[in-house]
Amino acid sequence: MKERIKTYLQENPKLKQFLLDLWAHPYSARTRWWARAFVYPFIIKRAEGSILRRKARLDLNFANKLVIGRKSIIEDGAIINNGIGDIIIGNNTMITSRVMILGPVNIGHNVVVGIGTQLVGLTHNYEDVDIPINKQGVKGTQINISNDVWIGGNSVILQGVSIGTHSLVGAGSVVTKDVEPYTIVAGNPAREIKKYDFDLKEWVKV
Repeated sequence: MKERIKTYLQENPKLKQFLLDLWAHPYSARTRWWARAFVYPFIIKRAEGSILRRKARLDLNFANKLVIGRKSIIEDGAIINNGIGDIIIGNNTMITSRVMILGPVNIGHNVVVGIGTQLVGLTHNYEDVDIPINKQGVKGTQINISNDVWIGGNSVILQGVSIGTHSLVGAGSVVTKDVEPYTIVAGNPAREIKKYDFDLKEWVKV
């Protein structure tokens, strides 16, 4: 049913634009007040013990999901935008202040996303030089953050990147490619610094 509606709207661009303008400000991602007040409670799925701070900014698309797992928290100042794809947050995960998450993004359990970090699951189309870039729309490729990951503050995780289990991203890093499990990366672009050696049972420099 969802796919049929998407196809119908793609075939009727004027109707699609009308609905978009009804839902959000025409040149801003900010959702209309009536949608935030009366529709958000039905499209946000929160598990027991989850916390969604009042001053977190939510720019949500009713066609996509925002799921917050058990005992997870989204702090004040965070920006959550699922306009392009679902945002799924696992259990016992912390989204700290000033974090920006642009879906599609899938975050596992026991994850900490440090202050000021950006998880950007989309990019702007730019190929047609006769049309301004901001008029060409966007496309998304899902970011996957596995369980037990720590992402240092002010990092940037780009679209399509996967970060493996029990990995660490150093503060201020720009992650442009996948990170293997049990790996520490840092820098711009981020590169491997250490990996856990299960034979030696210690972290070793790369």
